[in-house]
Amino acid sequence: MILKTIFSIALFFSGGYVVDSKLGLHHYSDEDYKEIFFLTKEDSVSKYCIRHSKIEEINKFIYYRPNEAGGEMVTAYKINDPYPHQDTPQQDTFNSQRPRN
Repeated sequence: MILKTIFSIALFFSGGYVVDSKLGLHHYSDEDYKEIFFLTKEDSVSKYCIRHSKIEEINKFIYYRPNEAGGEMVTAYKINDPYPHQDTPQQDTFNSQRPRN
């Protein structure tokens, strides 16, 4: 019940937006945001980004960052394109060079 309350507060303030490690802004539906929020350490999931209109792979990293007050736990998200080498459709040059009968 406490986790659901924390999730509801996080969803209210963020609106389903996630900032990745390169400071890029991504937007996901409420159900997808819930799955991203409850990822375990160094786990990944593929979700549809509404802002970029494509499927993205989200990795969650939790690490310790020391500071003057002793230190803190930091959660960061690394978001990648799972299909980075998609080429745009090219014109078919083979058939255009053949003589027509």
